[in-house]
Amino acid sequence: MHREISRLKNGLLELSTEVEKSISCAARALDTFDETLALEVIKNDSRINDLEVNIEEDSLKILALYQPVAHDLRVVVAVLKINNDLERIGDLAVNICRYILKIKEYGIIPVSSNFKPMFDVCLDMVRKCLDSFLKEDLTLASEVCEKDKIVDGYNIKIIKEIQQDLQDKANVQPVNSLLFMLSVVRTVERIGDFATNIAEDVYYMVSGQIVRHHAEEFLTPNTGVSNDER
Repeated sequence: MHREISRLKNGLLELSTEVEKSISCAARALDTFDETLALEVIKNDSRINDLEVNIEEDSLKILALYQPVAHDLRVVVAVLKINNDLERIGDLAVNICRYILKIKEYGIIPVSSNFKPMFDVCLDMVRKCLDSFLKEDLTLASEVCEKDKIVDGYNIKIIKEIQQDLQDKANVQPVNSLLFMLSVVRTVERIGDFATNIAEDVYYMVSGQIVRHHAEEFLTPNTGVSNDER
């Protein structure tokens, strides 16, 4: 059983690598409105979907054949949930690229300077939440949850910029392109939300406590240790 669980973790790492690549390519595609990069992300979605299905099937086989308990059970359950969240992050990267193609169709507009650091934080969150899973490190999981506030901050800044452009009567930028850019920033923000979900699943896997919806009551900055544990 432990050998099969190890295979599960390796599969999740492979999926994470593909998802990280999609996020990185989506960020570069937005920066330059690179149609080739955007189409590459959309095409790669089928590989992410295949990996997700394989991991789910392997997880269910472990549950059926070995009937794990305690920590082993929590690991398999966490894999199932994280697997689904990673696939959804891959979908979000695809959606961003579709919005990019639409913006290019309606008219290219300036890209906010806040997008690059926002993407960078989201990519770092995805990497750290997977590291926290593989290392069973609650400190890393806590850092991911804290970084979501930074993503939210960038989200607010960019939305305000776009709203200002929409209200400016002297602005000659295509309205449809501005609206699709709003969709882009909201989608990037969702990547941060899903990375936070994964970090909360890691907390459950390690501690046995479900902290979703109220992580602030358990996770403390720089430690990831619950207040009760203190």
